[in-house]
Amino acid sequence: MKILIAPNAMKGSMSATNFARAIAEGLLRANDRFDLVKCPIADGGDGTAEVLVNGLNGIFVPVEVHDPLGRKITSRFGWLPESKCAIIEMAEASGLKLLTNNELDPMIASSFGTGDLIQESIRIGAKKIILGIGGSATIDGGLGMLKAMGFLLLDKSGNEIIDGGNGLIQLAEISSKNVSTELFNCKIVIATDVANPLIGENGAANVYGPQKGATPKMIEELELGFQNYISVMKQFTAIDLAVLVGGGAAGGIALPLVSILNARIESGAELVLEMLGITNELKNYDLIITGEGCIDMQTLSGKGSGVIAMAARRTGIPVIAIGGTVKQEASSLFDGMFSIMSTPGSLEDSMRSAFNLTKELSFELGKLINVFIK
Repeated sequence: MKILIAPNAMKGSMSATNFARAIAEGLLRANDRFDLVKCPIADGGDGTAEVLVNGLNGIFVPVEVHDPLGRKITSRFGWLPESKCAIIEMAEASGLKLLTNNELDPMIASSFGTGDLIQESIRIGAKKIILGIGGSATIDGGLGMLKAMGFLLLDKSGNEIIDGGNGLIQLAEISSKNVSTELFNCKIVIATDVANPLIGENGAANVYGPQKGATPKMIEELELGFQNYISVMKQFTAIDLAVLVGGGAAGGIALPLVSILNARIESGAELVLEMLGITNELKNYDLIITGEGCIDMQTLSGKGSGVIAMAARRTGIPVIAIGGTVKQEASSLFDGMFSIMSTPGSLEDSMRSAFNLTKELSFELGKLINVFIK
């Protein structure tokens, strides 16, 4: 039996690579004659660069950048030399994981470090950039990123605006006179599974503000700031971005990339599957095993395991999902869903033991599969 093992990361517990390895080890313990192909996947969030670098023989390029509070740190981006494609994760420079809970403040957190990564990729010759925008700590509309890339962002008095979400309401003028032509000539693809607009009840501030430290008062201020931002951006680009699908992702960073640099927003999971060549190969497998930390309704809306399951369904290949937690609401997408949390215990304990728990579950699945192939 030929089985494709293609899980997303189990966030906080295992990378997609280790998740796939745990599944494979459990299955082979049940039957060492299984024909297994491991192909970890991602959807634009944490781990996207690792999946693509490992799957496409790329390398990582270290870069000194500014974190969301302006401190210098060492980050990295993926690099595919043959295609001159950079794979950048916003979380590596402007991510929540770089701050403590006490440091979360979207009014001052800046996306400048993401701009640092983009600038360095352009410097080494990138002709295409894939930007994964999951896990950001910022709600600044990408203003910090624009600064790092050489744009002048001025207030009504002609002074440079301050960093973070506070700068949104100050913005009155944008100038690109100091921006390199190489940046404008670079193809940028924004990889995300988020479809939220920038403003309103389902916008960046209301939906994502609380997890980034925003108080109700901050959310009101950010909404006003974004209304001003859209007005200024419309004057600069003649594009109305208020209803841009995905404009609210990662604190609005897509807005300037789409309107100024002609970037595209794409499903991160579909992009990764296509780049790894998985989509066209599904028909060659007898079974697909995927998974992620939580299998729920969001899985049906662009998460990696949901996207591969929908693609497999079109080819008639059965799909099994493994999760830390699984919810019945997602069962229609899979031929079987299984949680690694098989015994009483805390979520923290299960997360710490996720690799071994996944191996044990996969061993049991392997035994079950044996019954049907005898």
